[in-house]
Amino acid sequence: MARGVLRRRIPGMTARRRADLDLYNVLLAFGWLRERGELVRATLDPGFLLRARRALFPLPLVDRPRPVDVGAALPPFRARPLRKPVPKRPALIAGGGAGACVSLVGVRRAFEEAGIEPVLISACSGGTVWGAMWAAGMSAEEMARFSLSWRLEDYLDIQWADLPRHVVRALNGFSGLAKGEAIQRTFDERFGGLTVGELPIALASIVYDMDRGVVDYFGTATQPSLTIGRQVRIAIALPVFIESVEVDGHLYVDGGIIDLLPAEPVLRDPTIDHVFAVNFMLPAQLRPQDITGWQDTTMGILKASRQAEQGFQLELARRAQEVLGDRMTIIDAADHRLLRGPSFYDLFLDRSRWPQLIREGHRRATAALDAFRAPEAARGRGPRRSTVRGRSRLPMNGTRAAAKIER
Repeated sequence: MARGVLRRRIPGMTARRRADLDLYNVLLAFGWLRERGELVRATLDPGFLLRARRALFPLPLVDRPRPVDVGAALPPFRARPLRKPVPKRPALIAGGGAGACVSLVGVRRAFEEAGIEPVLISACSGGTVWGAMWAAGMSAEEMARFSLSWRLEDYLDIQWADLPRHVVRALNGFSGLAKGEAIQRTFDERFGGLTVGELPIALASIVYDMDRGVVDYFGTATQPSLTIGRQVRIAIALPVFIESVEVDGHLYVDGGIIDLLPAEPVLRDPTIDHVFAVNFMLPAQLRPQDITGWQDTTMGILKASRQAEQGFQLELARRAQEVLGDRMTIIDAADHRLLRGPSFYDLFLDRSRWPQLIREGHRRATAALDAFRAPEAARGRGPRRSTVRGRSRLPMNGTRAAAKIER
């Protein structure tokens, strides 16, 4: 019966043609064409090709680990307290953005300097990777040292040996090219058996149930027994690229494919008095570019397809912004244009750019927080961090804090 339904025709149009002419599929086709063009341009960059080769086909004797200068990533601490009234129960939304989310380390430093700490972190994708470190109580310096010490194999494990078997079996049993076990192992080695229910700061990460097609949130309130490593592993799971993760008999991937600024946990908590939303991939301040007249420009349809593809994620974020009103501050922690096309993956592979992203995250977060400061503090005249025996510490009247920002 099922086969008969699939083969049934509408006069003058086959089922195949109906699929091809579906407007959504036409839009995806233009997006596919644009992405292929971006990939071709990327292949003209020798640096990109070298980084991709090192990631996908590492050579044991040639590709030796290259140390990253942690000291160059974070600026010296300078207290920049906020003026009163200071938010008593602020929340942080850490958006998605692959490797660009390392900017959250700089945001963390900006929050430390401001003397505030979120009581809840809602995150997705890369925002969960660094947001989980923050929720676990790491300082900005500790976050920087931890993540900048990684080698590629510490957070990415491609299953080349299993690929032929999946191809022969018509992709039976296949859900992703990489496993995601590497990053879970890295976090488990650092945090041991720490569960999200034991985190000093509540964490909620949006996930997508691949089996049942629904969005959910895993974290302190809903899946407290998950280890921090497994929570992060789910957050980086992307269909086809990184395999999905089983929880309670169902397969989950990063919910950032649905919502890039997951605000629902924040909206559910009436005690939250201010929300700092750290944006990486959406247009700055959630204001898309006006492309009026695109139809009269060369290949304008490709520009329109990009805007349309991200339209639903932008609309979800703007609806949350409308509900929260002046209780929400958007921090554009990185230039969203850095995450177009192959650059999305390049920033995840190329750790040499992470210190620059951390510094930029700090600069942008500091600028966003200046709206809450007295004029003299905004000019950076606060006292420097004191040091004892070579180790830094916050002033006694400050609390450790941080936040994600994108201009």
